[in-house]
Amino acid sequence: MYQIKTDMHVHSIFTNHAYSTIEENARYANSQGIEAIAITDHFGPLFLGDMKEGMFQIGNRVILPEEICGVRVLKGVEIDIVDHEGNLAYYDKKSPTNPEITVQERVLQSCELVIASVHPWEKFRPATKVEHTKMYINALRNPYVDIIGHSGRAGMEYEIDEVLKVAKEENKIIEINNHSFDMGPSMICKTIAERCAELGVSIAVNSDAHFAYYIGHYDKALAMLEEIHFPEELIANASLERLLRVIRTDKSHI
Repeated sequence: MYQIKTDMHVHSIFTNHAYSTIEENARYANSQGIEAIAITDHFGPLFLGDMKEGMFQIGNRVILPEEICGVRVLKGVEIDIVDHEGNLAYYDKKSPTNPEITVQERVLQSCELVIASVHPWEKFRPATKVEHTKMYINALRNPYVDIIGHSGRAGMEYEIDEVLKVAKEENKIIEINNHSFDMGPSMICKTIAERCAELGVSIAVNSDAHFAYYIGHYDKALAMLEEIHFPEELIANASLERLLRVIRTDKSHI
């Protein structure tokens, strides 16, 4: 059985469909023997009512201590990929506090871990496999991005090998999201994991918890990884020490 000591995809009550505070998340993580969590609330037009409120709320996480209830808490974000060019939310909006940079830059500079995910909605529909492939490749090449989130359930089919080769070149991580297995057949997650293993691409096994009691619970994802004999050394978030060798937490100078 794999041992995953961090959970890099956790939501707090700032995400309007999540139900635990940051402290509640950290306290429960500690009870499960988790070394670290990343608070990765949504940032993008689909989930966020007010862009400025979101920008200041996420930016103000610099006041949080590094450790809460004995757990390292990384200041993160799950930012939306908003078009087939792979642009991230509010890439085209100027920061109200510094018009020389964008809202996207203002938010991501304050984060230690950045997940870029696709959430299809009426203003962002699936297109072609070629366009989806370009989208993920461009998102991976964004210097702020650490992890591509739940691409196995995003509904935008892409050329897996092309994207994974860029992930390896850029030293980026592909997420295997346990919550994806609650949303019907997830064979694409298995295919992605198999190709990550064969190409030597790092993955992160995350809960995508929207309530504290789901933190550190990856039963379905781990069962799939065991079935395909996924190499443990490619699980980037197996420990905090290993994770910090992969990601660049200080993004202020990008």
